[in-house]
Amino acid sequence: MKKILFLSSLLCAALCFTTSCEDDEVAKKYQVTVSVSADGAAIDSLQDFQVKVLNASGNEMSATEGDNQFVKTYKLVAGNYTVSGFASNDEFNFIAEKKIIVADQDQTVDLVLEPAPKVKGGIIFKELYYTGVPSYYFKDGFYELVNNSDEVMYLDGIIFTEIQRGYGTTASTWMDSLGNIPSDFYPLDGYVMQFPGNGTEYPVQPGQSVVIAAQAYNHGTEADSTKMARKLTDADQPSPAGDLSTADWELHLPAKANVNYENPDVPSLNVIWSNTTTNCWMLSVFGNPIALAKLPEGYADAEAFVNDSTNYNSINGGKPVLCLPRNCIIDAVDIQRANETQIVKVFWPSEDAGYTYPTGADASDPDYAVDFDSWVSPAYSGKSIRRKCIMVTSDGRAYFKDTNNSTEDFILGGQTAVVRRLFTQPD
Repeated sequence: MKKILFLSSLLCAALCFTTSCEDDEVAKKYQVTVSVSADGAAIDSLQDFQVKVLNASGNEMSATEGDNQFVKTYKLVAGNYTVSGFASNDEFNFIAEKKIIVADQDQTVDLVLEPAPKVKGGIIFKELYYTGVPSYYFKDGFYELVNNSDEVMYLDGIIFTEIQRGYGTTASTWMDSLGNIPSDFYPLDGYVMQFPGNGTEYPVQPGQSVVIAAQAYNHGTEADSTKMARKLTDADQPSPAGDLSTADWELHLPAKANVNYENPDVPSLNVIWSNTTTNCWMLSVFGNPIALAKLPEGYADAEAFVNDSTNYNSINGGKPVLCLPRNCIIDAVDIQRANETQIVKVFWPSEDAGYTYPTGADASDPDYAVDFDSWVSPAYSGKSIRRKCIMVTSDGRAYFKDTNNSTEDFILGGQTAVVRRLFTQPD
């Protein structure tokens, strides 16, 4: 009897084991549909498209047949999975990853690929306004920067400066007989300004803009003789900059406080060096090369850099000029005069392979030169140098073209200046 019971138990165990195996082999699978799109771009305009679904062990699951590349269907058993996607175009990689749980029902996964610039971005010039308006009103300049990257950047220690050059078709005295500019440094010009900070005091969030005003007050209602050398009159055109009293920074010159209004509510950049005595920080209405830069490695602060005589160079026996190594340049814009018969490049191609200009600074215009009796010139155009927008995401984040070629990256001829210009679509 015991033998029979023992045999019966073995038989039951065998049957249970067999049933269990059969259940594993036919474990229920659920349909998971992955639908892929891209933020800021048409998905079918992208290249290198791929989608992956990995199980908890890191094994890639196979999609069913017959789907297109943007909608993929999987038959998956219950468990945890990771869904990822990738695509690209010339400027961006588009990437997304999402964790999902497959439990007791079919599901659709909407995978939205987010853009990330291929070239590591940073703080760059977004819009530069310095041309003023007729007649001879120019202290309403502003210089807008933007964090074009996907991580927090810092203004601390960034240098804001002009670069020396010749004017018009006149070559820079720094050029050699073959027309080559110095190969390892750039000579600085005007007032060289620097953001204060210890390295992490002034963060700029991804996509955030920062406005630097030449004079941080309202140029529509407060432009009077107590705040500038010359006030607006009814004969003047309105300043496109308008109210700059809410700018983030100001280019105040302490040494010129008697003729330069200082907004106590707007912090100022520090003047670290100059070779001029003008009453304000400004570019010529005809344009100047301009750059953002960092201090060379090995210097604790700007004072140590400026006081080091090895950082000065001179040409043809002239006064020594403070110079920055080329590898210190963060962003450069070679602003020229339009339609010159000979464009004299200032930057090497690695910093700026092209050049840009605003309408009005046009040497072919018969009224190009300033009439010093009326202070009228097309160069006082109210136009700005404006960088092209190449993408606007669903949450309103704008990305800007940055190929180190101002001819490609900026709107040639410029547009009427707008402070904190908003973008709803790419250019």
